[in-house]
Amino acid sequence: MKNNDNAARRERIRDFVDANSKSPVTGAIYTLIYGPLGLIYSNPKLAVLALFVAIALGFVYWPLLGVFWIACIVLAPLQVKAYNAKIRRSARYIVT
Repeated sequence: MKNNDNAARRERIRDFVDANSKSPVTGAIYTLIYGPLGLIYSNPKLAVLALFVAIALGFVYWPLLGVFWIACIVLAPLQVKAYNAKIRRSARYIVT
């Protein structure tokens, strides 16, 4: 009986993680298309910060925007993976 309950709980946890996980590829594509604003998919706070940095770079030295855009593309999948890890860690406390 206990073993069956544990298997059912693990199944519910896996379903929760699958339903709430995000795709690193999608995060990279959003950032490729929308630039720093595409980081909203992976980390909204970082997106706001990146947007302010992009605006500042645009005023100061606009050719650096391309480098910053590429940095955001690289950063997006890393942020999505961190988000997914957080979901996996918290799932065992959320799912009953």
